[in-house]
Amino acid sequence: MHTIEICLGSSCYARGASSYPALVQAWLAAQGLTADVRGHRCGTACVSGPNVLIDGVEHPARDAAALKALLEKTFAG
Repeated sequence: MHTIEICLGSSCYARGASSYPALVQAWLAAQGLTADVRGHRCGTACVSGPNVLIDGVEHPARDAAALKALLEKTFAG
């Protein structure tokens, strides 16, 4: 099972990450997939945020379209 950690620190949260948990859950459900989705803090990577860790690897996801592309790439195949 994949683990998806969404930064919910103040900088990422203010840039739109507040909506990411619901977006991820909805995308997973539409695909018939499951993952462990949780919040975290990206620490010093705030400038590149919002940031999402998938299986421990950090990825910038600056908007909902970038988040969707990241999910599609991760779960393809």
